[in-house]
Amino acid sequence: MRKSFFGRSGLLLTEIIFAVLSFSIVSAICLEVFVKAHNLSRDTRELDMAVRHSSSIAEILCQAEEPMETLQKIYPDSEIATDFASFYFDQDFLPCSSKASFYHLDLSSTPVDEQTTNYYIAVYGNNETSEIYHLEITAYRQYTL
Repeated sequence: MRKSFFGRSGLLLTEIIFAVLSFSIVSAICLEVFVKAHNLSRDTRELDMAVRHSSSIAEILCQAEEPMETLQKIYPDSEIATDFASFYFDQDFLPCSSKASFYHLDLSSTPVDEQTTNYYIAVYGNNETSEIYHLEITAYRQYTL
């Protein structure tokens, strides 16, 4: 007596195809989740570093007697004028020259009166349109006798 195994082997082949198909779908979903997690991590790191540098520069602007001269000493590769400054950072948010920059921070100032100045600080990514963070501050200078 001969038994036919074609019915069972066809079922086994169908099961293997479904197992490979479901594994492929789950793998694609996992890969998408990992990519989203990586992008979220990168965006969070950029925002954190932008906030840190902006806050640091804001503290210097509010506390230093001559803030632009102090910023020039701390960031020697920056471009600083009396009412505008640009600071350049590499991929690791370390200060660098404008040619090697991946991020840049722009600072603009508007004097209100003799003792008050408004500052606008904005951090941008590698293209000018992607603002990562901005900060507006008002610095008050005490009267000197």
